[in-house]
Amino acid sequence: MDLVQESSTFLSIAKDAKVLLDMLLVKVNSVVNIARAMNMHSELIKLELFVVTERVATLSHEVAEMLKLACYDAERVIDKYEIWSLKNQLLPSSTSSKVRGLIFSGRLNHFAYRNRMCLEIRKLIKKLDKIGDFEEKIELVELDSFPIWVTAQGRCASSRTRVSVHYSGVVGRVIDRDTVIEALLKSGNEATLFVYPIVGVGGIGKTTLAKFVYNDPKIVSHFQLLLWIHVSRVFKVEEVLEQIVNSVREDLLCEKLDMNELKNLVHQTLYGKNYLIVLDDVWNEDPVKWDELKKLLMVGACGSKILVTTRKKEVALIMGTVPAYCLKGLLNEDSITLFLSKAFEQGQEVDHPNLVWIARMIVRKCQGNPLFLMIVASSLRKKTERREWSIVNNHSGWNSNQNGEISSALRVSYEQLTSNLKVCLAYCSIFPKGCVIEIDKLIQLWVAEGLISKSNESEDLEHVAIQHFRELLSRSFFQDVEEYRSVYTSICTMHDLVHDLALSAAGVEFCTVNSHIQNISDEVRHVAFSDYDLSGKELPTSLVSNQALRTISFSIDGLGPTSTMFVENCIARFMQLRVLDISDSCFDELPSSVGELKYLRYLDVSSNGSIKELPDSINKLLSLQTLRVSHCPQLEGLPKDIGNLISLRHLYITTKQACFPDKAIGCLSSLCSLYIHSCNNLVSLSEGLQHLTNLRTLAIIGCPRLTFFPSAMKHLTTLENLLIVDCKELTLLEWQDIEGLRMLRSLVIGGLPELESKDVHCLRSLQMLVLAGLPELVTLPRWLEGASATLQYLRVERCLNFAALPKWLENLTALEKLEISKCRKSFSLPEGMSCLTNLKVLRIDN
Repeated sequence: MDLVQESSTFLSIAKDAKVLLDMLLVKVNSVVNIARAMNMHSELIKLELFVVTERVATLSHEVAEMLKLACYDAERVIDKYEIWSLKNQLLPSSTSSKVRGLIFSGRLNHFAYRNRMCLEIRKLIKKLDKIGDFEEKIELVELDSFPIWVTAQGRCASSRTRVSVHYSGVVGRVIDRDTVIEALLKSGNEATLFVYPIVGVGGIGKTTLAKFVYNDPKIVSHFQLLLWIHVSRVFKVEEVLEQIVNSVREDLLCEKLDMNELKNLVHQTLYGKNYLIVLDDVWNEDPVKWDELKKLLMVGACGSKILVTTRKKEVALIMGTVPAYCLKGLLNEDSITLFLSKAFEQGQEVDHPNLVWIARMIVRKCQGNPLFLMIVASSLRKKTERREWSIVNNHSGWNSNQNGEISSALRVSYEQLTSNLKVCLAYCSIFPKGCVIEIDKLIQLWVAEGLISKSNESEDLEHVAIQHFRELLSRSFFQDVEEYRSVYTSICTMHDLVHDLALSAAGVEFCTVNSHIQNISDEVRHVAFSDYDLSGKELPTSLVSNQALRTISFSIDGLGPTSTMFVENCIARFMQLRVLDISDSCFDELPSSVGELKYLRYLDVSSNGSIKELPDSINKLLSLQTLRVSHCPQLEGLPKDIGNLISLRHLYITTKQACFPDKAIGCLSSLCSLYIHSCNNLVSLSEGLQHLTNLRTLAIIGCPRLTFFPSAMKHLTTLENLLIVDCKELTLLEWQDIEGLRMLRSLVIGGLPELESKDVHCLRSLQMLVLAGLPELVTLPRWLEGASATLQYLRVERCLNFAALPKWLENLTALEKLEISKCRKSFSLPEGMSCLTNLKVLRIDN
């Protein structure tokens, strides 16, 4: 047996010397390119020497601090150079003297700037020299990129939410499922609402079991109404009622309803119906809150049931009307089956009996916990060397009692991640526990924070970020991915235990600020406000002196600041901000001082019902990559010279404009995604779209007066994703003339009066199609057959007259997933379904 030991100390990314060294090397490489571009020959030699030297990092706190400070210095050099380059890039093309005056306070003096950059780079080199001096007595031994620290003598040193209610690949829970179903189908005391709790430790599979039960045909046929509600730690009766209504009444926006209106709608929704409601992940131990909710739910027919999942026995005692079902770990053989299914491609394990033997030892350490089994197994997928498996099996983290809040299995799996993946995972702690994560937003934040690096200039940062997300997803650090469902964007969740891991990895640099926090470390770089008095003007006293803050987010509670002065204080104090998320606010004016945040890359002012305009100074934000101003119904329009935002890649907008000026959006040549949402007055899109030659995603949602696409659409040759939803006047009869759709990969169409078009031959790259809320749709459009070799995912939902799948469906040979939901007319499957040999998921409900 290979005996390889790894450090048992769990380090946050701010104290992990290996992570910090990897980050520093990436940044120093960028500084090397800057020095080369500015002909700094002596500095270039010293920087290149640091990069090419076989680097060493120790586990000491001292060297970690040195590396961290050097990272900040390198980042400062890179940021200043990027700002200078952007100003030079904009200067020849800016036609507005007013805007030039705003952005440039004086002439750009190349010689003076070069001298200032020389001083900055020399300061960085001094820090790098100190690191080199400190490392001389330490050696780093690499074993195929897996580091083992040794001394010079060679000895080892010790070292708000919606969720998918679908399930797949459930292992070892048939008896548990049948027991729970039997309890739910029993007729009990008809006068009492039956509440059945499932109790178990984190990761044991309570939610998975509930999904298994929820989707069982006996349950589906027995209950008139099935509802899934994710409750999580903060138990708010109002939010539970909103979820109940939203699950049934998709025509309503419950966020704008008061409590009495919600109560009435819940009564209408449940009255007289035999329902099953799943309340998933309940933490509330306040019986008063539960009694308030229970009274509102006791309007259904006799035999209605509630299934509760919780970690806490106290919750089960408060809510349950019968003894709780205590869910245990998987049996050993089921654990092995689950582990091998995640570690190997189907059937591959028979070729590696030596690895299966090691797998059995690892499985015993996971103690039947499905989450741990999946995460550890996923970290070994595609690895076929015995040594790689032995490293995991013999990792000393399995025996460590340190930091007991994090399970050994999660710690071991975390240690297998590369440094860049560790940093990306840690950043996820900025999201509240149990929330739905918008994947596009996560990608944009990673890029904005500088967490993503590319190996060559031709690579796209967002493409690299997507690869990182997929890698973390394949290792089960993310779950419940849903593409373009309900919110017309792709979403995912993170298990609570994984979120705890991310919090520990984030360390002191991340902080959630609430009214109870007295002292905030001056090492904090990323702040999320929660349960804080946002009506005032003052910032927390211990935060005001932190001039190095990179992130401010108010998105945790869905409640942003109400005072313009509070926002102005944030801007004045924290000039180094990369991310400013002030969504869900109600101030009526964004301070013009926002234009002074020259390093800002991500600005979210969405869901503000009061703001009427954006200040012209926003055009000074040359580094801005993402601007979100959607769901701002009072916004009159975008600033005139928004085209100066030459770094802008993602724009989400809601305005009162009837049309967008050609010289506004059309000038944003770097734009990759454009979301036009709830523009009630919008009649036409700008012909300036033709200049958006990098546009990959175009979403037009809730624009009821839009009647046609501009001819400029034909020039969108890079367009991959198109979403058209609730544009009631829009007709698609001339789609065959839009050549720009030839590269389309995903298409979402919903709420349109007419879908069927003439023959469309340009959709030959289509991989995903969603058709939703199309009352005239009777069968699939014939033009879809043109994508027979590429279409992998097809979903039809809420198309009330949809009555048939065509015979030519058998030609869609690449199809892997077919879903038909809430289409009330019955139909039979075509005989040629057996030809769909790649089909993995077939789901038909309601």
